[in-house]
Amino acid sequence: MKLERPDGEWWKPWERSVRGWLYRRLPAGDYPWHLKRRAGYERRWALETRGATKRGFFEIFRKHFLKNIPPGLWVELQAGDGLVGNLRVWLEQVAGWKVEAWEHRKWPAFRYRETHTATAFHQDRMTSWGDARAPKNPRGITTRGVREASGVCRAIREKRIQPALVGIWNPSRRTIWEKRLHSGGYRLQLVYERMEFYRKRWK
Repeated sequence: MKLERPDGEWWKPWERSVRGWLYRRLPAGDYPWHLKRRAGYERRWALETRGATKRGFFEIFRKHFLKNIPPGLWVELQAGDGLVGNLRVWLEQVAGWKVEAWEHRKWPAFRYRETHTATAFHQDRMTSWGDARAPKNPRGITTRGVREASGVCRAIREKRIQPALVGIWNPSRRTIWEKRLHSGGYRLQLVYERMEFYRKRWK
């Protein structure tokens, strides 16, 4: 019979936190360890423990990621049904942001309109920020669509928009978005449920 030491696991969270800190210092790029680097950002600010619930995550999000960023316009691209993975309620009701949503798919758009009647909503794609309908001067953007993410990166490169905060859903965990945003002056801050959050580096 294997005997277990009492309190033998007390050091595990501390060890994982230290490893996460070390992982975040690995160089960015398509190296074998790039997944370890992203794991480091999934553990930042105690996300593994305090961020286990949506409420806990948003407390960390507001305290660290939104720090010193005054509320403004937040644009959600391919926003889904407004329920799963959505930040609108927290941003509008708790943090004081104004949210504008874009969703081109029929049924998610229908559900979004049902559940978020007061939010500015467009049943369409937003991939070209030179379009007259494009939101003006967004301070924050999240996107769950590849075409939308490409459009955001292109608009940043062309200096059409300069949001302070950008979130891109990256289920494949590829480094392409970090490369594009890094060249535009953004730095990866945290990763939560495959959503990568970047913050503008101001000179």
